[in-house]
Amino acid sequence: MGVAQQMSICLEQNPNALAETPHHRIPLIDSLRFVPGDRREQVFVSSTYLDLREERQSVIQALLIAGCIPAGMELFPAGNDEKWRLIQRVINECDYYVLVIGGKYGSLDPTTELSYTEMEFDYAESIGKPIMAFLHGEPGKLSGEQIELDAERREKLDAFRAKVEAARVVKYWNTSAELPGHVALALMETREHYPAEGWVRASQAMTPEQKTEIAELRARVAELAQEAEAKDKRAAIAGDLAQGDDLYSFKFVVTGFRLEDLDPDGDPRWDADQYNWTISVPTSWNKILQLVGPTLLHESSEPELSKVLEAHARRLWRENTDGIRPQYFVSSLSLRL
Repeated sequence: MGVAQQMSICLEQNPNALAETPHHRIPLIDSLRFVPGDRREQVFVSSTYLDLREERQSVIQALLIAGCIPAGMELFPAGNDEKWRLIQRVINECDYYVLVIGGKYGSLDPTTELSYTEMEFDYAESIGKPIMAFLHGEPGKLSGEQIELDAERREKLDAFRAKVEAARVVKYWNTSAELPGHVALALMETREHYPAEGWVRASQAMTPEQKTEIAELRARVAELAQEAEAKDKRAAIAGDLAQGDDLYSFKFVVTGFRLEDLDPDGDPRWDADQYNWTISVPTSWNKILQLVGPTLLHESSEPELSKVLEAHARRLWRENTDGIRPQYFVSSLSLRL
Protein backbone atom coordinates (compact mmCIF):
# COMPACT_ATOMS: atom_id res chain seq x y z
CA MET A 1 0.00 0.00 0.00
CA GLY A 2 1.42 3.41 -0.98
CA VAL A 3 1.99 6.31 1.38
CA ALA A 4 -0.81 8.33 -0.18
CA GLN A 5 -3.30 5.47 0.37
CA GLN A 6 -2.15 5.04 3.97
CA MET A 7 -2.61 8.74 4.60
CA SER A 8 -6.05 8.75 2.96
CA ILE A 9 -7.26 5.87 5.21
CA CYS A 10 -5.74 7.57 8.25
CA LEU A 11 -7.54 10.84 7.53
CA GLU A 12 -10.86 9.12 6.83
CA GLN A 13 -10.65 7.43 10.24
CA ASN A 14 -9.51 10.58 12.04
CA PRO A 15 -9.58 13.86 10.09
CA ASN A 16 -7.79 15.65 12.95
CA ALA A 17 -4.91 13.18 13.14
CA LEU A 18 -2.31 15.58 11.83
CA ALA A 19 -3.38 18.34 14.15
CA GLU A 20 -3.54 16.16 17.29
CA THR A 21 -0.14 14.48 16.85
CA PRO A 22 3.23 16.26 16.86
CA HIS A 23 4.49 16.41 13.27
CA HIS A 24 7.80 14.78 14.07
CA ARG A 25 5.97 11.65 15.31
CA ILE A 26 3.84 11.11 12.19
CA PRO A 27 5.52 8.81 9.62
CA LEU A 28 3.25 10.09 6.85
CA ILE A 29 4.35 13.66 7.44
CA ASP A 30 7.96 12.45 7.50
CA SER A 31 7.48 11.22 3.94
CA LEU A 32 6.70 14.80 2.93
CA ARG A 33 9.41 16.42 5.01
CA PHE A 34 11.91 18.44 3.00
CA VAL A 35 15.32 16.86 2.45
CA PRO A 36 18.27 19.21 1.82
CA GLY A 37 19.21 19.08 -1.83
CA ASP A 38 15.62 18.39 -2.96
CA ARG A 39 13.78 20.95 -5.07
CA ARG A 40 11.22 23.18 -3.33
CA GLU A 41 7.93 23.84 -5.10
CA GLN A 42 6.43 27.30 -4.77
CA VAL A 43 2.72 27.21 -3.91
CA PHE A 44 0.29 30.11 -4.16
CA VAL A 45 -2.27 30.11 -1.35
CA SER A 46 -5.50 31.86 -2.31
CA SER A 47 -8.43 32.59 0.02
CA THR A 48 -10.25 35.37 1.78
CA TYR A 49 -8.10 36.64 4.60
CA LEU A 50 -9.83 38.00 7.71
CA ASP A 51 -12.24 35.08 8.16
CA LEU A 52 -9.63 32.38 7.32
CA ARG A 53 -6.52 33.53 9.15
CA GLU A 54 -6.27 30.35 11.21
CA GLU A 55 -7.01 28.15 8.20
CA ARG A 56 -4.40 29.89 6.08
CA GLN A 57 -1.85 29.42 8.85
CA SER A 58 -2.61 25.69 8.95
CA VAL A 59 -2.21 25.40 5.18
CA ILE A 60 1.04 27.37 5.15
CA GLN A 61 2.45 25.28 8.00
CA ALA A 62 1.64 22.06 6.14
CA LEU A 63 3.32 23.40 2.99
CA LEU A 64 6.43 24.43 4.91
CA ILE A 65 6.70 20.98 6.49
CA ALA A 66 6.43 19.48 3.01
CA GLY A 67 9.35 21.61 1.86
CA CYS A 68 7.30 24.05 -0.22
CA ILE A 69 7.60 27.82 -0.48
CA PRO A 70 4.20 29.38 0.25
CA ALA A 71 3.18 32.61 -1.45
CA GLY A 72 -0.04 34.54 -0.99
CA MET A 73 -1.86 37.77 -0.35
CA GLU A 74 0.05 38.38 2.91
CA LEU A 75 2.89 39.57 0.70
CA PHE A 76 0.79 41.97 -1.38
CA PRO A 77 -2.76 42.99 -0.37
CA ALA A 78 -4.72 43.11 -3.63
CA GLY A 79 -6.21 46.49 -4.30
CA ASN A 80 -5.16 48.06 -7.58
CA ASP A 81 -4.05 47.22 -11.10
CA GLU A 82 -0.33 47.30 -10.26
CA LYS A 83 -0.75 44.85 -7.39
CA TRP A 84 -2.95 42.62 -9.53
CA ARG A 85 -0.20 42.41 -12.14
CA LEU A 86 2.19 41.50 -9.32
CA ILE A 87 -0.18 38.74 -8.17
CA GLN A 88 -0.38 37.39 -11.72
CA ARG A 89 3.40 37.33 -11.98
CA VAL A 90 3.72 35.46 -8.68
CA ILE A 91 1.09 32.92 -9.76
CA ASN A 92 3.05 32.45 -12.98
CA GLU A 93 6.20 31.71 -10.99
CA CYS A 94 4.46 29.26 -8.65
CA ASP A 95 4.38 25.54 -9.34
CA TYR A 96 1.00 24.84 -7.71
CA TYR A 97 -2.08 26.77 -6.64
CA VAL A 98 -4.05 26.13 -3.43
CA LEU A 99 -7.58 27.51 -3.03
CA VAL A 100 -9.38 27.60 0.33
CA ILE A 101 -13.04 28.67 0.38
CA GLY A 102 -14.93 29.33 3.59
CA GLY A 103 -18.14 31.28 4.15
CA LYS A 104 -17.18 34.67 2.74
CA TYR A 105 -16.78 35.80 -0.85
CA GLY A 106 -14.30 38.59 -0.22
CA SER A 107 -13.75 42.12 -1.50
CA LEU A 108 -14.76 42.87 -5.09
CA ASP A 109 -12.74 44.24 -7.94
CA PRO A 110 -14.63 47.33 -9.17
CA THR A 111 -14.00 46.49 -12.82
CA THR A 112 -14.90 42.80 -12.94
CA GLU A 113 -17.18 42.80 -9.86
CA LEU A 114 -15.55 39.50 -8.90
CA SER A 115 -13.69 38.82 -5.69
CA TYR A 116 -9.93 38.85 -5.89
CA THR A 117 -9.94 35.22 -4.73
CA GLU A 118 -12.12 34.22 -7.69
CA MET A 119 -9.96 36.31 -10.04
CA GLU A 120 -6.87 34.52 -8.77
CA PHE A 121 -8.55 31.15 -9.32
CA ASP A 122 -9.71 32.06 -12.83
CA TYR A 123 -6.23 33.25 -13.75
CA ALA A 124 -4.50 30.14 -12.34
CA GLU A 125 -6.93 27.93 -14.27
CA SER A 126 -6.48 29.94 -17.48
CA ILE A 127 -2.70 29.32 -17.50
CA GLY A 128 -3.05 25.62 -16.66
CA LYS A 129 -1.63 25.81 -13.15
CA PRO A 130 -2.22 22.61 -11.11
CA ILE A 131 -4.93 23.52 -8.58
CA MET A 132 -5.72 22.01 -5.18
CA ALA A 133 -9.12 23.24 -3.94
CA PHE A 134 -10.45 22.94 -0.37
CA LEU A 135 -14.05 23.97 0.29
CA HIS A 136 -15.83 24.23 3.61
CA GLY A 137 -18.07 21.17 3.88
CA GLU A 138 -20.89 22.80 5.84
CA PRO A 139 -20.93 26.54 5.09
CA GLY A 140 -24.53 26.75 6.32
CA LYS A 141 -23.34 26.13 9.89
CA LEU A 142 -20.98 29.11 9.85
CA SER A 143 -22.05 32.25 11.62
CA GLY A 144 -20.99 35.74 12.59
CA GLU A 145 -17.96 37.15 10.77
CA GLN A 146 -17.46 33.88 8.91
CA ILE A 147 -20.48 34.29 6.59
CA GLU A 148 -21.62 36.75 3.97
CA LEU A 149 -24.51 38.91 5.13
CA ASP A 150 -24.99 40.56 1.76
CA ALA A 151 -27.38 38.54 -0.43
CA GLU A 152 -25.60 39.44 -3.70
CA ARG A 153 -22.24 38.31 -2.36
CA ARG A 154 -23.77 35.08 -1.06
CA GLU A 155 -25.03 34.38 -4.58
CA LYS A 156 -21.59 35.11 -6.00
CA LEU A 157 -20.02 32.80 -3.40
CA ASP A 158 -22.43 29.99 -4.24
CA ALA A 159 -21.71 30.44 -7.96
CA PHE A 160 -17.96 30.46 -7.26
CA ARG A 161 -18.19 27.23 -5.22
CA ALA A 162 -20.25 25.58 -7.95
CA LYS A 163 -17.71 26.62 -10.60
CA VAL A 164 -14.82 25.17 -8.61
CA GLU A 165 -16.70 21.93 -7.85
CA ALA A 166 -17.62 21.52 -11.52
CA ALA A 167 -14.07 22.12 -12.74
CA ARG A 168 -12.16 19.66 -10.56
CA VAL A 169 -12.12 17.21 -7.66
CA VAL A 170 -12.21 19.15 -4.41
CA LYS A 171 -11.57 18.33 -0.76
CA TYR A 172 -14.01 19.38 1.95
CA TRP A 173 -13.06 20.57 5.44
CA ASN A 174 -14.99 21.67 8.50
CA THR A 175 -12.26 22.79 10.91
CA SER A 176 -8.82 24.30 10.47
CA ALA A 177 -7.35 21.20 12.15
CA GLU A 178 -8.39 19.07 9.17
CA LEU A 179 -6.68 21.21 6.55
CA PRO A 180 -3.02 20.12 7.07
CA GLY A 181 -3.93 16.49 6.38
CA HIS A 182 -5.97 17.33 3.31
CA VAL A 183 -3.22 19.62 2.00
CA ALA A 184 -0.51 17.00 2.61
CA LEU A 185 -2.47 14.28 0.79
CA ALA A 186 -3.43 16.55 -2.11
CA LEU A 187 0.16 17.73 -2.42
CA MET A 188 1.44 14.15 -2.64
CA GLU A 189 -1.05 13.35 -5.40
CA THR A 190 -0.31 16.58 -7.27
CA ARG A 191 3.43 15.99 -7.07
CA GLU A 192 2.93 12.52 -8.50
CA HIS A 193 0.72 13.61 -11.40
CA TYR A 194 2.22 17.06 -12.05
CA PRO A 195 5.95 17.01 -11.24
CA ALA A 196 7.17 20.58 -10.96
CA GLU A 197 10.47 22.30 -11.65
CA GLY A 198 10.57 23.92 -8.23
CA TRP A 199 13.48 25.84 -6.77
CA VAL A 200 16.88 24.56 -5.69
CA ARG A 201 19.97 26.17 -4.19
CA ALA A 202 22.37 27.47 -6.81
CA SER A 203 25.03 25.04 -5.59
CA GLN A 204 22.61 22.14 -6.14
CA ALA A 205 21.00 23.34 -9.38
CA MET A 206 22.93 20.98 -11.63
CA THR A 207 22.21 17.31 -12.19
CA PRO A 208 25.01 14.76 -11.70
CA GLU A 209 25.22 14.42 -15.47
CA GLN A 210 25.66 18.17 -15.88
CA LYS A 211 28.33 18.25 -13.18
CA THR A 212 30.17 15.42 -14.95
CA GLU A 213 29.92 17.22 -18.28
CA ILE A 214 31.25 20.46 -16.78
CA ALA A 215 34.13 18.60 -15.12
CA GLU A 216 34.99 17.00 -18.47
CA LEU A 217 34.81 20.37 -20.22
CA ARG A 218 37.06 21.95 -17.61
CA ALA A 219 39.57 19.14 -18.05
CA ARG A 220 39.43 19.63 -21.82
CA VAL A 221 39.96 23.38 -21.42
CA ALA A 222 42.99 22.71 -19.20
CA GLU A 223 44.32 20.24 -21.77
CA LEU A 224 43.89 22.74 -24.61
CA ALA A 225 45.55 25.45 -22.52
CA GLN A 226 48.55 23.18 -21.97
CA GLU A 227 48.71 22.38 -25.69
CA ALA A 228 48.54 26.08 -26.56
CA GLU A 229 51.28 26.85 -24.05
CA ALA A 230 53.48 24.08 -25.45
CA LYS A 231 52.82 25.34 -28.98
CA ASP A 232 53.83 28.86 -27.97
CA LYS A 233 57.02 27.52 -26.41
CA ARG A 234 57.82 25.56 -29.58
CA ALA A 235 57.18 28.66 -31.68
CA ALA A 236 59.46 30.71 -29.42
CA ILE A 237 62.18 28.07 -29.69
CA ALA A 238 61.72 27.85 -33.47
CA GLY A 239 62.10 31.60 -33.69
CA ASP A 240 65.55 31.30 -32.17
CA LEU A 241 66.66 28.53 -34.56
CA ALA A 242 68.70 29.14 -37.70
CA GLN A 243 66.66 28.84 -40.88
CA GLY A 244 66.28 29.99 -44.47
CA ASP A 245 69.32 31.84 -45.73
CA ASP A 246 71.07 31.67 -42.38
CA LEU A 247 74.50 30.05 -42.77
CA TYR A 248 75.71 26.77 -41.37
CA SER A 249 79.43 25.89 -41.50
CA PHE A 250 80.77 22.43 -42.09
CA LYS A 251 83.88 21.90 -39.95
CA PHE A 252 86.77 20.09 -41.65
CA VAL A 253 89.68 18.87 -39.57
CA VAL A 254 92.79 18.95 -41.75
CA THR A 255 95.92 16.95 -40.96
CA GLY A 256 99.20 17.70 -42.80
CA PHE A 257 102.92 18.35 -42.83
CA ARG A 258 105.02 21.31 -43.72
CA LEU A 259 106.27 21.10 -47.34
CA GLU A 260 109.83 21.53 -46.19
CA ASP A 261 109.50 18.33 -44.10
CA LEU A 262 108.74 16.17 -47.15
CA ASP A 263 111.35 13.97 -48.84
CA PRO A 264 111.97 14.02 -52.63
CA ASP A 265 109.21 11.45 -53.13
CA GLY A 266 106.70 13.73 -51.39
CA ASP A 267 106.46 11.64 -48.25
CA PRO A 268 106.98 13.17 -44.80
CA ARG A 269 110.35 12.42 -43.22
CA TRP A 270 110.33 10.18 -40.15
CA ASP A 271 111.09 13.09 -37.85
CA ALA A 272 108.58 15.47 -39.46
CA ASP A 273 106.06 17.21 -37.22
CA GLN A 274 102.36 16.65 -38.01
CA TYR A 275 99.99 19.63 -37.86
CA ASN A 276 96.16 19.83 -37.44
CA TRP A 277 93.86 22.75 -38.15
CA THR A 278 90.12 23.35 -38.72
CA ILE A 279 88.58 24.90 -41.80
CA SER A 280 84.90 26.07 -42.00
CA VAL A 281 83.00 25.74 -45.28
CA PRO A 282 79.66 27.67 -45.16
CA THR A 283 76.31 26.78 -46.75
CA SER A 284 72.69 27.89 -46.20
CA TRP A 285 69.92 26.01 -44.37
CA ASN A 286 67.80 26.25 -47.48
CA LYS A 287 70.49 24.36 -49.38
CA ILE A 288 70.71 21.72 -46.66
CA LEU A 289 66.92 21.24 -46.71
CA GLN A 290 67.02 20.97 -50.49
CA LEU A 291 69.58 18.17 -50.18
CA VAL A 292 67.99 16.13 -47.38
CA GLY A 293 64.34 16.77 -48.34
CA PRO A 294 64.07 13.91 -50.86
CA THR A 295 65.61 11.44 -48.41
CA LEU A 296 63.01 12.35 -45.77
CA LEU A 297 60.18 11.18 -48.01
CA HIS A 298 61.02 7.57 -47.19
CA GLU A 299 62.00 8.17 -43.55
CA SER A 300 65.74 7.84 -44.08
CA SER A 301 68.02 6.83 -41.25
CA GLU A 302 70.57 9.06 -39.57
CA PRO A 303 73.51 7.37 -41.38
CA GLU A 304 71.81 8.09 -44.71
CA LEU A 305 71.35 11.74 -43.82
CA SER A 306 74.96 11.96 -42.68
CA LYS A 307 76.14 10.43 -45.97
CA VAL A 308 74.20 13.02 -48.00
CA LEU A 309 75.51 15.89 -45.91
CA GLU A 310 79.08 14.65 -46.04
CA ALA A 311 78.97 14.33 -49.82
CA HIS A 312 77.74 17.89 -50.08
CA ALA A 313 80.38 19.13 -47.66
CA ARG A 314 83.23 17.47 -49.56
CA ARG A 315 81.90 18.93 -52.78
CA LEU A 316 82.03 22.34 -51.17
CA TRP A 317 85.57 21.53 -50.00
CA ARG A 318 86.68 20.81 -53.54
CA GLU A 319 85.08 24.02 -54.77
CA ASN A 320 86.64 26.07 -51.97
CA THR A 321 90.27 25.30 -51.16
CA ASP A 322 91.23 28.82 -50.19
CA GLY A 323 91.36 27.75 -46.61
CA ILE A 324 94.28 25.38 -47.18
CA ARG A 325 97.55 26.83 -46.10
CA PRO A 326 99.86 26.70 -49.16
CA GLN A 327 102.98 25.91 -47.14
CA TYR A 328 101.45 22.66 -45.92
CA PHE A 329 100.84 19.26 -47.47
CA VAL A 330 97.41 17.77 -46.59
CA SER A 331 97.63 14.14 -45.66
CA SER A 332 94.04 13.59 -44.39
CA LEU A 333 90.69 15.34 -44.20
CA SER A 334 87.77 14.60 -41.84
CA LEU A 335 84.36 16.20 -41.49
CA ARG A 336 82.58 17.09 -38.24
CA LEU A 337 78.83 17.41 -38.72
